[in-house]
Amino acid sequence: MRLKIKWALQQFDEHIDEYATAALNITKAIKRALESPLVDVLESIIPGDADTILKNKILQALETGIHALSIVQTCQQQATVEAKLLCFVTELKKTSPALQEAVLQKLQSILLRELDGNTKKQHLYDLFSQAKYSSVK
Repeated sequence: MRLKIKWALQQFDEHIDEYATAALNITKAIKRALESPLVDVLESIIPGDADTILKNKILQALETGIHALSIVQTCQQQATVEAKLLCFVTELKKTSPALQEAVLQKLQSILLRELDGNTKKQHLYDLFSQAKYSSVK
């Protein structure tokens, strides 16, 4: 079992750790938004000085993740990523803390997959996301 996990983690290049950190930071910012009044959630997730290419990748990854994990159909119908994110956070606030945690962990994994260009199987991104999450807890 350990050898399989070690082999799976070795499938990632040096950029994956950077993307995993970004994905984790995004989900942490969303979690903070769940615990406080909603302000500009997107601004708290993506710093104003972020690289334009990375910012665009993050926006696309967020849209994909929100669509995949949409709690209600109304969030998918919102016109902009910002509106979808606000809807997503608002609806996620209505759920139990355990469900919030599960959704955020899966969102982290989807963000990682999208930032990495979707080159691996989803279960490998799930594994790496969990490893990254565990390493900073």
